[in-house]
Amino acid sequence: MRSDDRRAIWLGAAIAAVATLLLAVIAASLESTINAPGKRTVAEPLLWALGGGAGIALGSVVTAWLTRRVGAAALAGLGGAVALLVLLIVAYNSTDLRFEDQLVGTLLVVVVPAYIGAMVCATFVALVARLFARLFRRHTPAVPTSSPAV
Repeated sequence: MRSDDRRAIWLGAAIAAVATLLLAVIAASLESTINAPGKRTVAEPLLWALGGGAGIALGSVVTAWLTRRVGAAALAGLGGAVALLVLLIVAYNSTDLRFEDQLVGTLLVVVVPAYIGAMVCATFVALVARLFARLFRRHTPAVPTSSPAV
């Protein structure tokens, strides 16, 4: 793995973690705006998942574009997924459920679907980045590296 790839993974993980926390909180705060008073058309965990998934996708997409690799984007997305999981466990600290049940339920219902959606986006971006790299390689004129001998 190149050092540029490592930097891109760390950058993407940082972007994913910060954007996940920020967008998940913003999405949760919009719950009263989206749902009419007395009606619950969109569940709050879905809003958390959409906001968190958007943050995970943002970090993964940045890494996928920089490295053109899906594996690197998946590693960067893990930073956002862990941040979302911790946020949701702390935010929904329910005494009705055991910690293990809350952890597994949050992981399976909210975090894993958000991570999968982010990986679909990152895969598409990695493929597009590879396509652009090939196109620009073909159409870039060759530049001589040394002057001809006189």
